[in-house]
Amino acid sequence: MHLRFFLRPLTLASGLFLIMALLVSLNLGEHTARRQVQTIDITMSTAEQGGFTPASLRIRASQTVRLRFHASDVAHAVAIGPGLALDLGVIAPGETKEVTLSIDRPGVYTFYCNLWCSPEHWRMRGVIDVFAVDGSLPPANSDPVIVALTAAGIDIDGAHGAQQTAHSADHASILITPDAAMLAVLEIPDILRSPAWKRTHALADAAAVLGGANPSQTGIALAGAAAALWREQLQDADLADAAALYAKNCAACHGATGRGDGIAASLTPTSPAPFTANALLEKRLDVLYAKIRRGGMGTGMPNFGALFTPEETWALVDYLWLLALSETSP
Repeated sequence: MHLRFFLRPLTLASGLFLIMALLVSLNLGEHTARRQVQTIDITMSTAEQGGFTPASLRIRASQTVRLRFHASDVAHAVAIGPGLALDLGVIAPGETKEVTLSIDRPGVYTFYCNLWCSPEHWRMRGVIDVFAVDGSLPPANSDPVIVALTAAGIDIDGAHGAQQTAHSADHASILITPDAAMLAVLEIPDILRSPAWKRTHALADAAAVLGGANPSQTGIALAGAAAALWREQLQDADLADAAALYAKNCAACHGATGRGDGIAASLTPTSPAPFTANALLEKRLDVLYAKIRRGGMGTGMPNFGALFTPEETWALVDYLWLLALSETSP
């Protein structure tokens, strides 16, 4: 009995010692882990003052790094893509935001500002080269959509891209609005419900196909029915992410509702394109996709293929049409 009484304090002391040792071990482990994460400080100034510094990073695939972005002059916002879904949001002047990331797939990624910060905002980009174990980078992949357009001799920067324009004169001066009532009484060829066909054609093509099945209708009636069909096909699409991409990357020039009246519209070499049914009537969807990814030659529009995935780009094309078919102003 006396021995148990004597051992009890020793047992308590041993337990306390083990707990303290465990806490110290955990703290040392956390400290060691933090030391193993490479931290890279990146300063942001407007493009006219140097942009991102440094603007080029090189890390190993699966290496964990901590990127700290500091806004030195005006408010900026940082995102990293393509395919990483990383957006740090707005960073006020003098503030810093950080993100810890590990990129498993070797390739070239881009960090960029998606808040209009100066007339040269489009130059606010930096590159992350993620190299494989052997130090190599994978070769750049060509975009099959752009390759197909080039092979077909289609000028991405051309004035129009429709294959069939028999009713173009009817559409030139008349506002095109979705006409669900007209669509309901027309015969609709199955091809018009094919997503693959739609991606390689324009609204004018859809109206022409409807005209072949409904020859008694006027061109403007067919265009309204085709617009109603395309709007119907967009109703079930989840375009919330595309809307966010548009708001942060496109609206400054093209306007919040796609009317070409953004805050930076007057600063571009050519007027930003409006996204209305009439303006997009003869624009093939794959041409719109290619313009987004490659940029507009001579227009001041940068390429976004380094920022967005192909899937994000197609969703953005759908969102442009959602804007076009949600408004009635020409």
